[in-house]
Amino acid sequence: MDRRRFIILFLGLELLALEAIQPRHAYGAWIWTPQTRRWVNPKYAAKDTPSAQMEWAVGFFESKDYPRAVREFRRLVQAFPRSELAPEAQYLAGVSYELMDQASEALAAYKKLVEIYPFSARFKDAIEREFALAEALFSGKRLKLIGPVKVPALDKAIEIYQHVVDQAPYGEYGALAQFRLGECTIRQERFEEANRAFQRVVDEYPTSPLLEEAKFNVAFCAHKLSRKPSYDQSATEEAINWFEEFINSHPNSPLLPEAERSLSQLRGFKAQALLQAADFYKVQRKPESAAIYYRQVLHDFPDSAEAVQALAKLSELEKSGAIKR
Repeated sequence: MDRRRFIILFLGLELLALEAIQPRHAYGAWIWTPQTRRWVNPKYAAKDTPSAQMEWAVGFFESKDYPRAVREFRRLVQAFPRSELAPEAQYLAGVSYELMDQASEALAAYKKLVEIYPFSARFKDAIEREFALAEALFSGKRLKLIGPVKVPALDKAIEIYQHVVDQAPYGEYGALAQFRLGECTIRQERFEEANRAFQRVVDEYPTSPLLEEAKFNVAFCAHKLSRKPSYDQSATEEAINWFEEFINSHPNSPLLPEAERSLSQLRGFKAQALLQAADFYKVQRKPESAAIYYRQVLHDFPDSAEAVQALAKLSELEKSGAIKR
């Protein structure tokens, strides 16, 4: 190899080495920031201050570019989580999701605000937004909650109402959210859970205007749990006690006629159960035990059809000498 070719080859290798150690153009956008102590790309970074980032995000919100607004509001929360503007950005992200008809994402945004920023000025607003979405579900509106499909979501309404009760039990919507839990579970025929939900309204919100209806619904649920006569009449007895208490406490209630009908039906159930128990002991040739139940029917339900049957069967036992008069 002659000297000229050697020099050209050497210079070519030097140029290749220099190119290898120079930062490539694709990485030129990444810079080191002492504040975050990491490499960031300015294209995807928040503005230098929370107020600048908020102004930037609000611009997209006001121009109705809600997808971009959401990204910028969330970027503010991520970059400046302790800023006074973070709760506001979190709230506006939720509103943006609602305006895009993305209820599930909106609920997640409000839930995060309520749980992470419970002392912020937007706490009450987020609770109100949650409650409004739950009310829409409760009223039968179909919200987009799972992908592109709009589905009825009573279970989702229960979840939201429970979150409102857990996070703001004595706020503006606490009593009504608790009451709605009972109504939702009644719709699902989960009467034990509904009973507990309404009982909590009675116990924890004694001054609520919902108290009267909550008491009635406690009795109603107990009624549903005792519709079939059985030898174990504890549920029936409890329902009778609740309806009697309701009738005595609320003589002017518009629910009074329904309460009286339910009470009459429950008493009929109990009379039937006592009569069945008496007949059982009669068949088992235990007339004294049968007589106890026949007499209880006569004592507790003297004007019932069951009392007529009990009297006839008791007389039959007495005439046969099985029991003493």
